[in-house]
Amino acid sequence: MSARPAYATPRDPARRTDGARVARLAAALGKPLRPWQQQVVDVALERDDAGNLVYEIVLVTVPRQSGKTTLVGPVMLNACITNPGARMFYTAQTGKDGRERFKDLAKLISASPLAAVTRFRWSQGDTGLEIQPNRSEIKVFSPSEEAIHGETPPLVVLDEIFAYSEALGDALLEGAIIPAQMTLSGRRQVWMISTAGTAESRFMRKWVERGRAGDTPRMAYFEWSLPDGADPYDADELTRFHPAIGHGVTADDLLATGKGMSRAQWLRAFCNQWTEAANPLIDLDVWDSLHTDTPAPSRADVALAYEIDFDETAAAVIAAWRDPAGHPHIHTVHRAPGTAWLAPYIRELATTWRPRAIAADDGGPTRRVTAELVRDGLDIRALGARDASTAAAQLLAAARDRTLGHDGSKTLRLGIANAALQRSGDTQRFSRHQSQFSAGPIAAATALFAYDYAARPLPKPLVSF
Repeated sequence: MSARPAYATPRDPARRTDGARVARLAAALGKPLRPWQQQVVDVALERDDAGNLVYEIVLVTVPRQSGKTTLVGPVMLNACITNPGARMFYTAQTGKDGRERFKDLAKLISASPLAAVTRFRWSQGDTGLEIQPNRSEIKVFSPSEEAIHGETPPLVVLDEIFAYSEALGDALLEGAIIPAQMTLSGRRQVWMISTAGTAESRFMRKWVERGRAGDTPRMAYFEWSLPDGADPYDADELTRFHPAIGHGVTADDLLATGKGMSRAQWLRAFCNQWTEAANPLIDLDVWDSLHTDTPAPSRADVALAYEIDFDETAAAVIAAWRDPAGHPHIHTVHRAPGTAWLAPYIRELATTWRPRAIAADDGGPTRRVTAELVRDGLDIRALGARDASTAAAQLLAAARDRTLGHDGSKTLRLGIANAALQRSGDTQRFSRHQSQFSAGPIAAATALFAYDYAARPLPKPLVSF
């Protein structure tokens, strides 16, 4: 049984392809192509009537244990055979990761008949191989815009692109590789291969969306992933989509390998599903279970806090209170793009709500809004680093202990899913620059801290927002 892809550029049987030669190379390495690999190379290496490669961009996204290395190796060797005297380039998340992956290919070649015509290089700045009969090469490089300056590579392979920032990915692909291949029309390809990413994987995400849409010229796209709504721990569901199962790997093998992983890690790595974060500080199943409709105290008896996302694309205002049992609750009052609305909105809430406290974390772009409000005469409680650390720890502990209640808002869920901590001395606080959508969690922690340390007593009446 062969797993069905979620997306796959179709084969044009009228075109010839290098797929059969890649299959022979894979067999020579002792790793015959699996059905999904054969499908990919048959399509990705199609040629038109003039003998030119049809596709210039090939994106393949598959879960772990699928056999990415045993696909990439024969593809690069095929490019060496068809481009005498040329250099092919390969990299992964970092130059070190690329060298480690290259060692796997080198082991296969060294144990195959190809060893007799292959010479390896292992120096720190020059790792790769040369096919001696035609002097073509594969070179491992560190992912940077300067890495292939002055080169004209017919093939460049970017492995595990989920780890690339958007800036690095764009600089590498559009600023370095595509210009370097400019004169190789009909002979050039870029292969991008990866498991699914997180909300931080914006470079990969935009290429995945283009591939799924199927409207990008000269791009071939392939994806094997668990369908939305399917049980990620059901062996039958895994068998339906995971391309390695039935080809030396069983569903039970994968489930055993994934033991001890968080749900987010399992979904991304072995189900090839996108997650908000690689390993959330709070398991999202736990977070979702904390959704409650418990009413809030009167508006005058909540604490409010505001925060601006690190890139200043949006801001959020969060309310916090404790119920009669002493359990903490947080509620998204407002989130909107930009920041110009924030100071006027806080002034309005200060007048109409007259809350127990208004607070802000004293850091990042939020500080300028706090300065403006204080200048206008508002009493803003600004949390320094140690208080911010205590606030973050308090919020996370309440969530993990399952005493926290929240309103189920997207602002808070996305923020928690992407939250990261930064350490300063012996304290930790929510990181602005390492997190996306940080405004929600930072404002929530600040509001809860301000509520607990405000001077006014708890109210008696309960109302809804």
